[in-house]
Amino acid sequence: MLTKRKALGKGLGALIKGADKKGGYTHCPIEHVIPGRLQPRRNFDEAKLKELADSIKEKGIIEPLLVRRKDDRYELIAGERRWRAGKLAGLREVPVIIIDASDEDSLELAIIENIQREDLNALEEAEAYRELMGRFSLSQEEVAKRVGKERATVSNYLRLLKLPLDVREALVKGSIAMGHARALLALDNHAKQRNILRKIVTRSLSVRETERMVKGYASETGRMRRTSGTSPLSSLETELKGLFGTKVSVKDKNGKGKIEVEFYSRDELDRLLEIFRSINYR
Repeated sequence: MLTKRKALGKGLGALIKGADKKGGYTHCPIEHVIPGRLQPRRNFDEAKLKELADSIKEKGIIEPLLVRRKDDRYELIAGERRWRAGKLAGLREVPVIIIDASDEDSLELAIIENIQREDLNALEEAEAYRELMGRFSLSQEEVAKRVGKERATVSNYLRLLKLPLDVREALVKGSIAMGHARALLALDNHAKQRNILRKIVTRSLSVRETERMVKGYASETGRMRRTSGTSPLSSLETELKGLFGTKVSVKDKNGKGKIEVEFYSRDELDRLLEIFRSINYR
């Protein structure tokens, strides 16, 4: 029997040592296995599932599924991707290791297994940590210890859940990277985050370019808050920074002056030139 708490955070191997009397696995009909209610993974790539199914047709499922008894069925704790691929491959039976696990143990095991395999996207991982904290009243520090992560890492993932829905969807789809999302968190409202998101996607901005753009927005906002009112030039600079995605300075003296647009690499210069060339003069 699984001893609760004893091996939490030590990985799957330690957690399943006492699973069966013989420490081995058995086979059961695939229709007797049901998806886990606490599975943190929500997205399964159909093409990759098909590839795995083709492999399973040739060699079978090499690593058993981890399950717990649920009435007259077996609820999946770890291995849902293999189970799904096994169904696609037309398997009638699957190898399973049956353990006695609580909801908390099951969720922790599912998170650990997915993290070790790097199967979770950033939002799924963040939601899994939130689920652990909310369902079992755990602190970020406690969650970090359970899954073998630094507390700061868990905190950074949880912060992603504060982003607006369209930014989170872009992260899940791969339109932006984790670095882009973390940079957007420095902005103080969803409207600004969405604005930068559009620029990241349409201009294929790198994470570093995004960080510079965000820094420009943040510094401009801070400067405007320290002044009483907003001058026309400040508003113009803000507008141009949003347009070009880099630092812009507008200098005026008696109606004459200049506009300075900064760049920090040849790639960024090329990007700015494309913006200039796309402007239709009338």
